[in-house]
Amino acid sequence: MAPKHGLQPPEDAFLKRAKTSATPASRSATPADPIGKVNFRVEYPDIEIPDTEEELEDFKTPPGVELMISPFKAKGASKPGELNQCYKVVPSEAWMNMRKYNNFVIQKETYKNNHFVFVRSEDTPPAVRASGSENLKDFWVARILQVRAVDSQHVYALVSWMYWADELPEPKIKSPDQVTRSGGKRTYHGSHELIASNYMEVLDVLSFAGKADVVQWFEEDDNLHSKLYWRQTFCRQTSELSKIREHCICKGHFNPEVPMYICDNNQCNIWLHKPCLVDDVLMKAYKKAMSNGTNGVTRANSTKGKGKSKPYKNKFSAEIEEDGEGVPPVFLIKDLRPGHEREWRERITCPSCDAELE
Repeated sequence: MAPKHGLQPPEDAFLKRAKTSATPASRSATPADPIGKVNFRVEYPDIEIPDTEEELEDFKTPPGVELMISPFKAKGASKPGELNQCYKVVPSEAWMNMRKYNNFVIQKETYKNNHFVFVRSEDTPPAVRASGSENLKDFWVARILQVRAVDSQHVYALVSWMYWADELPEPKIKSPDQVTRSGGKRTYHGSHELIASNYMEVLDVLSFAGKADVVQWFEEDDNLHSKLYWRQTFCRQTSELSKIREHCICKGHFNPEVPMYICDNNQCNIWLHKPCLVDDVLMKAYKKAMSNGTNGVTRANSTKGKGKSKPYKNKFSAEIEEDGEGVPPVFLIKDLRPGHEREWRERITCPSCDAELE
């Protein structure tokens, strides 16, 4: 993971992500003239930062170095202030000599510190506006941390990047829920999910394509009223994602776009993945057939340490049937063994406490 310019940004200058627009009057239009050479880059001095708020109040940085107290506080962070860091914008004299502003205006729209914004990426089609785009992933997303300007024509924003899950790098240690072997996206990441980070960059504000409505989701429900949300952070120093809430007997996680079942037992209330429920009932059917004498079931070798073993494969199948509101879901189970073909229905029980799901 690195700044959006690439894994190894050039030492000399950062080019603004200019796009030619056919509608220069639009708020998301960047002038065709490639004027916006952003000659600032962010460096991260190796300076230890205090952990407590009391110590931070007395913390002093060297000349030209600033302290960033991250606005992102994930529930599963490894420690308080995990994303806090010291940084230096270079050339520092030019940066520090510019005046700070609390807000700025682009095409009659006011932007302020801590606003989330869409940023034109290298793949953004010309003339596309964030407000009208069907694919928000045409844009990058960032959070404004600080604004400085020389004059009204040279306004720069220091931002902290948000990452689409598809942009995450391969983790140091392989995870079983990786979507691909070479990427960091997990199966629980939703299509509108962003990951907050402490990677920073200075942008010309003319690269902004509008405000982004992004909320922090605390995983307390699945009522996500905003189109974009974040719940995890990616730490630049450790290259690790913050932890999120575990669910189900598999100790997995919740993708808000994939329905889960909740145990109605108030002493349990575990959230359960559909595949885990199906796997549980099929294992029970398989073991019951074995206990009654193999009857067409070949006794499997020991599966100790083989969590993915499915001895019921091609012998039993199951699916969940739901008839509507107020009707408990049931399993439709099929015995596929030659000479034993039959099907039956049974109530779904919680694999953790055996209570029936309503």
